[in-house]
Amino acid sequence: MKHIFTAAVTVLLVMSLSTSAFAHSHFGGSKPADGDVITEPLNEIILNFDGQIEQGSFIDVTTVSGQVIELKETIIGEGTLTGTVAEPLPNDEYKVNWSIISKDGHPLEGNFSFTVNDPASKTVEKEPLETTNAVEESAESASADEGEKESSSTTIILIVVLVILVAGGFFFLTRRKK
Repeated sequence: MKHIFTAAVTVLLVMSLSTSAFAHSHFGGSKPADGDVITEPLNEIILNFDGQIEQGSFIDVTTVSGQVIELKETIIGEGTLTGTVAEPLPNDEYKVNWSIISKDGHPLEGNFSFTVNDPASKTVEKEPLETTNAVEESAESASADEGEKESSSTTIILIVVLVILVAGGFFFLTRRKK
């Protein structure tokens, strides 16, 4: 009876840990992507995640000069966060800051930039982003993604070690009784 109880507790513990470890949503990309130059009218910005996101997630869009772009609507879907504008974005350089809440309550933030250069637009174009800034932002984004991957990998490794320890302990106890 003691063995059954120990095994049941172990299984429940392992299952509860693995569920929370894999519930984090990770950024899967965006449309437009970081660094893209858009040459057609743009009415929406779509962010994709590999898991469900919760209410309270948001997108902020600004020009590089700091002008806030008002979003008409922010839609939270199954693994997507979409921001729409009333009229197509004029030619300019834009920065998107986003913040989501994973299904398990874990917050995740990030940013990216893109340029609208629609030849049909009558807006005067500004100078393009300096290459140095784009490279620095890409490096910051890459290091943030690596940190998230390392965190997930560490969690998985800890779960595997815990399972091995519990299985070894269970094996040791059953061998000792015989």
